Amino acid sequence: MHKTALIATTQPEVSRALTEWLAVNDIDIQIASNGSDAIEHIALDRPDVVLAQLAMEGMSGLRLAHYLKAQKQLADVPVILLCRDEREMDLVKGQWPAFLCGGALHPALISELKRELVN
Repeated sequence: MHKTALIATTQPEVSRALTEWLAVNDIDIQIASNGSDAIEHIALDRPDVVLAQLAMEGMSGLRLAHYLKAQKQLADVPVILLCRDEREMDLVKGQWPAFLCGGALHPALISELKRELVN
């Protein structure tokens, strides 16, 4: 059974790094440019995990995470938030899995992706 990851980010370098890792691990990939776009993708094809940039124009990754958890049929979709810096990490305050993500993927993020998608 193929797994699918939805990436919602405005940072091309983050999208590229995630796409490369997911492709190597044979994970299908959906790309969204913001939270609203992500919701449209999810309505068409439910992903196994959502990777969302915390701060985005329009609907933020945090708002997207809250939206998904409020939907009965989507509440079990794991959401991983991608933060640009420690200030953004502090905003999440342990509510959601969150990782610093610049261009390179943090080893802890890779471990979380393996747990959600590969194992």
